[in-house]
Amino acid sequence: MPRVAVVTDSTACLTAEEATLWGIDVVPLDVAADGDRYRDGLDLDPAGLAALLASGRRVTTSQPAPAALAAAYEAAAARGAAEVVSVHLSGDLSGTGRAAGLAAQLAPL
Repeated sequence: MPRVAVVTDSTACLTAEEATLWGIDVVPLDVAADGDRYRDGLDLDPAGLAALLASGRRVTTSQPAPAALAAAYEAAAARGAAEVVSVHLSGDLSGTGRAAGLAAQLAPL
């Protein structure tokens, strides 16, 4: 395990194969469609998201909870990482960066 781990969220649009190949941990955003909830990239693939959007349903996204990001940081530490680089959308577009900051305070790194 590299001493620096990379964590991102599902807006990076990495496939599972790419994330594994490059050793990147991906935390899913939450997607809601008229009350139905999905984890982006786990319960819902890009084609499924496109179908939801095309269906006319009201689709919204929500940042990962700080606890989900902290769990990714803790897993990286357990694999031997001493530091984490957490890459997300601009804070002007998403609250994920704020959630990552809160998660960093909880993580053992």
